[in-house]
Amino acid sequence: MMRSERLTRPAVAPHSGLVLFLRTHEGGKAFGVEAREAGTGAVRWSSAPWKPSGRTAEFRADDVQLVVTSKNGKDFAALVAPAQEGVDAVDRGVATAIAAIFAADSAGKGVAPVREVKVPGAGTATPHDSAGTLAFADGTGARVVDVTTGAVGSRLDRGSREYLLKVDQYFRMDDAWPSQDVLPTGAQKEDVPNHGTSHGVRGGHVAASWPSKKEESSSLGLPMNFVWALHEERTGKPVYALACEGLTEGGGIGSESRAVLSDNGRYLVTGYVAFDLQAKKGYCFGGTRDRTRVDFMGVDNAGTAYGTARTPGTGVPVSVDLATGAHAELGGATLPTRVTGDVALYATAPQNEKDPAADPARHPVLRVYPKR
Repeated sequence: MMRSERLTRPAVAPHSGLVLFLRTHEGGKAFGVEAREAGTGAVRWSSAPWKPSGRTAEFRADDVQLVVTSKNGKDFAALVAPAQEGVDAVDRGVATAIAAIFAADSAGKGVAPVREVKVPGAGTATPHDSAGTLAFADGTGARVVDVTTGAVGSRLDRGSREYLLKVDQYFRMDDAWPSQDVLPTGAQKEDVPNHGTSHGVRGGHVAASWPSKKEESSSLGLPMNFVWALHEERTGKPVYALACEGLTEGGGIGSESRAVLSDNGRYLVTGYVAFDLQAKKGYCFGGTRDRTRVDFMGVDNAGTAYGTARTPGTGVPVSVDLATGAHAELGGATLPTRVTGDVALYATAPQNEKDPAADPARHPVLRVYPKR
């Protein structure tokens, strides 16, 4: 088990087998990355302290992000600081995002950024898991940065297709492709509420749910049958579809659900559905007369998904072999914060009697357990 205190913002470098942490230096004036082996906890590399600006008034330590993006099997870590350049008692300054980019396959101590980038406009960074980009959104639009070159793209208007794909990720499909037929086999053609809803963009695909031609409704008027599909991120074209029918409850997904991709890029889960991108198969685990709904939170490289079986009044942690549907109850186990490769990550509040005032949000404990 790896236990790490006072290292914040854990992020996974999926192709490198690393868990990355944000380390704060000089009381919030400088920041760094510490990279540890996911399986052993051994430190692979650590960066030199990085200062977003020589003037600490221009940024807030609590706003600094650590994010990971990948391209062609290579991972990149980015320290991102929203800043107000030139701010003082009179001038409000200019909103700018400042990023330091590190190669995740680095080694040693005092590793320097491979490049630094400044992006006009404030806002947080949203990484793309396979394009090697970061999207910086400020509420009205966004700019996309290619971390492999440092190139800053032209501004994307809020609501444009690229904005939806790179920033929002949860949108109506006809907002992104209004004039193209992206309807999967088995889905209704009529424009009805919740028609073609994206539930996340991962691994070059959009996972979306569509009302089925075999429409049925609950006593509350909620749709019961759905067609789930994976679409090409670039064109919206359906790659393959899955009929999810015979449900006994409304098939919507709560806002807490998110699309998760296995580290090897083969499996994708979102809500109660799962996809095998290599075999081009989909699996539905919605609630039926014979089976309880399972809401997934992660999936490992072998195709074992983890989630919660929604039994009446409670939820039971379970694991499911996607290929066979075989499941196992995990008893009183707590589901991990993240399943990555062959390990599970748990983020918890610190237990430190010598420092009872420690802020759990700033000083979490991350435990990493090898898969057994």
